[in-house]
Amino acid sequence: MIIDKEQAIRKREVNLGIFRAEIVRESAHVSHMTSADAMEALSDTDRDLLRRSIREFLAARWPGEGAVERAGEPQAVAAVWRGLADQGLGALGSDMAGAGLREIAIAFEELGRAACPAPLLGAIAVNLALAPQQSNTVRALLEDVHQGKAAVALALGAFDGDTSAGRAEMRGDALTGKLAFVEGAQMATHFAVFIDGGVAVAASSARGVTIEATPGLAVPAFCEITFDDTPAIRVNVHPEILADISLITRLACAGRALGAAQRGFEMAVEHAKVRKQFGQFIGQFQAIQHKLANCLISLDGARMTLENAAAARDAGNPDWRTFASAAVAFAGPALRAVAVETHRALGAIGYAEEHEAPRHFRRVHADLARFGGVQRARAELADFLLGPA
Repeated sequence: MIIDKEQAIRKREVNLGIFRAEIVRESAHVSHMTSADAMEALSDTDRDLLRRSIREFLAARWPGEGAVERAGEPQAVAAVWRGLADQGLGALGSDMAGAGLREIAIAFEELGRAACPAPLLGAIAVNLALAPQQSNTVRALLEDVHQGKAAVALALGAFDGDTSAGRAEMRGDALTGKLAFVEGAQMATHFAVFIDGGVAVAASSARGVTIEATPGLAVPAFCEITFDDTPAIRVNVHPEILADISLITRLACAGRALGAAQRGFEMAVEHAKVRKQFGQFIGQFQAIQHKLANCLISLDGARMTLENAAAARDAGNPDWRTFASAAVAFAGPALRAVAVETHRALGAIGYAEEHEAPRHFRRVHADLARFGGVQRARAELADFLLGPA
């Protein structure tokens, strides 16, 4: 049985490698196409294949059993990150013509479903921000990210949207400041910090770096990072590009919350089919049926708004930022409601940390509270509809 399982895993990884090769060939072909044609480079069928490939990989390499425990082990996270990078996910964002925001959203949704804390957020950010740069140092860093050798923790600083997130600044060749709510700092090899007019990149092993875990809903915990005259390189990036990357990270986190909420909902539906109360399956009670029906509507609504925003960005629609704000504004309360209602439908087992449900509840609430949350998105919509305050 063990040999059969290992053979099955190797077969899946071979299939994933084939998929990656197909995407690389497709991307090479895209470079010779017009931008309008490039948007059609990946079809819905391709995206379904991408989703299935990531899901099968995570099922084999990051199964639900023990996922929470492994999330606290930097070596385990680094190992799964190298595997994901081998499938090409480390390069997402470096060529938006070949694989755009829709593909990024799929990847994050599957990470949320599997409760996998792979450092994809930092990889996406540095790919988007630094891909046009020709510096040998920057190119070497991006190559390491694409191969899974480097893991980047992202700190948006003044672009975070949360006044408690802190900020940092470059003074000569040194980075100084304190930043909160940094994801993946425990296993990061580098930090990418958004500063005025660019991005500062510092090695996690550099002098003057202090990392302090701040436990909360997120698992692994977010961290507070202090830089005290830390050697860093500065890469100039236009503020509008930094703002767009910030918005993309918000959509990515909303997509990850969607994946977690979807998985929690699926467990609640299965539970309702087998759990009995008063001699009947609880799925026969109208109250449970209504809760689950409302959850399904909210999940579908969140998915459609997120997909619409991602498709608009990929198509070059100038209004994509408004669609993105609308998606975050809708997904915030909708997915929180799903997490709460599925938690209630699961009953007491939803409180047991040994069960899969709590990790998804945590993921949903942690991701949707970040970067200014729904309040920021609503304020952006108000500015669009009513004009700046």
